[in-house]
Amino acid sequence: MKYFTLLTVLSTALATPLQHQHHHHHEHARRAEVTQVVYVDSNGNQVQSQVTENASSGVTGETTAETIQTRSSDDSSSSDSNPVASIASSVASSVSSAIGDIEGDLSAFSDPSKKFEDGVYDCDSVPVGQGVIAVDWVSGLNGGWTTIMNENGDTSSSCKDGYYCSYACQAGMSKTQWPSEQPSNGMSIGGLYCKNGKLYRSNTDNDYLCQWGAKDVNFVSEISKDVAICRTDYPGSENMNIPTLLSAGGKAPCSVVDGDTYFKWLGGKTSTQYYVNNAGVSVEDGCIWGTEGSGVGNWAPVVLGSGTTGGKTYLSLIPNPNNKDKPNYNIKIVGDDVNGDCKYENGQYNGSGSDGCTVTVNSGSAKFVFY
Repeated sequence: MKYFTLLTVLSTALATPLQHQHHHHHEHARRAEVTQVVYVDSNGNQVQSQVTENASSGVTGETTAETIQTRSSDDSSSSDSNPVASIASSVASSVSSAIGDIEGDLSAFSDPSKKFEDGVYDCDSVPVGQGVIAVDWVSGLNGGWTTIMNENGDTSSSCKDGYYCSYACQAGMSKTQWPSEQPSNGMSIGGLYCKNGKLYRSNTDNDYLCQWGAKDVNFVSEISKDVAICRTDYPGSENMNIPTLLSAGGKAPCSVVDGDTYFKWLGGKTSTQYYVNNAGVSVEDGCIWGTEGSGVGNWAPVVLGSGTTGGKTYLSLIPNPNNKDKPNYNIKIVGDDVNGDCKYENGQYNGSGSDGCTVTVNSGSAKFVFY
C-alpha cells in the first residue's frame, strides 16, 4: 500500500485499485479437473502433495512441473465411471491440510534459520518453508505464487524466465524480496526473479524470504465463526490473496511493516493493507480478486491498515468504497497506550462516522478485536 498516511491515502487508493498494474483475471468456460500438486520446502524436500478439484480454463499455456497428475471429467476413456467422485474423500481430506499449510512452519515471531540459496530451486513452484506458504487457489496462477509479473507489467500464469514471482508469507510476516529498481510508471513489482529456470533473490540484502514485523499487534476473535483476513500482495499486483485465518475465538498476528525500512513507493513510506471478509467466508473464497456485488476480496466490507514509523504504530479501520454494507461482526482497536478511539460498530465508525478512523499506539500491545 502506498504512502504512510494510512486513513487518507488508503481510502483514496481503494477507489481505483490495481488499474495501473495491468493485472489480468482469467475467466473462461470451465470443466471439472482433478490435479495432484506437489510443493517442496527450502531444502528441496516434498512437504505437501495435495489432490484438488478445480475448474480448468481450457486455455493452452505452459505445462508446469507442479502438476504431475491430471484427469479431466471430460475424458470418457477413463476406466472409472466417475473419477471425480472416486477421489471425493481425498479432496475433502485435503481441505483441512490446506488450511494448516497457510499457517506456516514457524511459531509466532520465531525467526527463519535457513538462508535462501540462489539458483537452486526451480521456478515452477513456491519454495515453501521458513515462513513461505503456497497460495494455490488463485485463478490463473500456477505453482502457489501470488503475482507473476515482469518489468513491463505483463503477467503470466506460470513463473518463467524474466518474471518476478511473488509469494506469500505466514500471518505476521512480510516478504523481503523486490528489486530496488522499480518501474517509473507507478506500478510495483516484487518477488523472486526467475532466470534460466531457477529462482534468485531480487533483494540480496536479505538472506531470508520472510521477516516478522512489529510483535505487538494481533487480530483477536470474540465471535463464533472464522474470518478470512486478506492482505494485498505489495509490492506486486496488490491482489488481496495473502491469507490470515482468524479462527473463531482465536487470535492471529497482524503484519505491521516498518515504513522507515520497508519497501518505498516513489520515495514514500508504505504500510500493510488487509481486506476483511464477512465471518464464515473461507480464505479460498475470500482471499481472491472478487466480482462486483460478491462481497469478497476487493468487495469485502472492511479494510484494515497497519504500519510503524518513528517508533510509533498506526492502525486504521478504512471504508471500502466498493461495499458500503455493514459486516456480520463489529470490530474495534484497543491497546495498552493508544491515542484515539476507533471502532466499526453496527455499520458506523465510532458510533456516528462513515470516514474510518486511525489510532496511534505509543507503547505496549494493541489488537483488532472482532466482536
